[in-house]
Amino acid sequence: MCALFFNQNIMNNFKNLSDKELYLICKKWGAAALKARRKFAGLLPEVFAREMAEREKGGSWLKKRGFFSVYEFAAKLAGMSREQVDLVLRLEKRFEDKPVLREALVNGEVSANKLARVVSIVSGENQNEILGKVESLSNRALEVFVKDFKNRNGLREPKSEQKSLHVQTFEVNKNVKTAQNNLHVQTLEIDLELDKDVKNELFEMKKKGINVNQILRDFLRDRKEKLEQEKAEVAKKQIQKRDDRAIIGMPANRYVPVEVRRIVVNEFGNRCCMPGCDKPAENLHHEKGFAIDQCHDPRFLRPLCKGHHELIHA
Repeated sequence: MCALFFNQNIMNNFKNLSDKELYLICKKWGAAALKARRKFAGLLPEVFAREMAEREKGGSWLKKRGFFSVYEFAAKLAGMSREQVDLVLRLEKRFEDKPVLREALVNGEVSANKLARVVSIVSGENQNEILGKVESLSNRALEVFVKDFKNRNGLREPKSEQKSLHVQTFEVNKNVKTAQNNLHVQTLEIDLELDKDVKNELFEMKKKGINVNQILRDFLRDRKEKLEQEKAEVAKKQIQKRDDRAIIGMPANRYVPVEVRRIVVNEFGNRCCMPGCDKPAENLHHEKGFAIDQCHDPRFLRPLCKGHHELIHA
């Protein structure tokens, strides 16, 4: 198929190409175009530096070549927008004390867009590790990695000034008990979103002196024990199915059975199970690795968003 790219007769008449051949050619030249643009973008800091040096002498490196600005230069030669040029120049300045990432930028090894995603977490000490992530992860997985990195290292800022002000109001409130009660009711209504009848029943029990917290603890403990029992029963059946398939030489089926999916949803809900992530769960991750274990054991299945699933496998 590679010979296709060098067959001038075929290249001169695209109507003769099959769908697969047309797609392969588009993919080939698209990748070449992206690589060429990265290489070109990496040259812009040097072009800009030479322009500034010439201006100090009263001249212009760009005007000598028929361009009024670095933006016109990049637009006409590589179709780059003003925002893309500014991004490359800013990153080059930000990476002055991080030579590993600066070299990756100016050599066109990785795109400025990917490097921009990690600029808030990179340091002189971790630049080699961060570059490895930039090179190996997709954009989506890289965003997840940056978010998790910030969470682990306490780099998260308050989401809004309003939220910070809300917390501060409670801190300076002289009636601390009232503030705590208000905060408790707000959490009950907003975070848990209890139905009105459930909330009223809990409050009635509370007024009668019944330990509502203990009732909820007992419920959570019973729920956990029931889930563990169900997982053990289903796991036993899945292991038996795997062993039976192995005896007769039947290949493993990657489809996760409905009863296994149901248990995972009952335990984790429909969101990604990674701490701090509230994105929808779109993949079931086999912690043991299905290719090796060849079993859909619910004890080792975790729901993940696409980003965390890519990140774990990367």
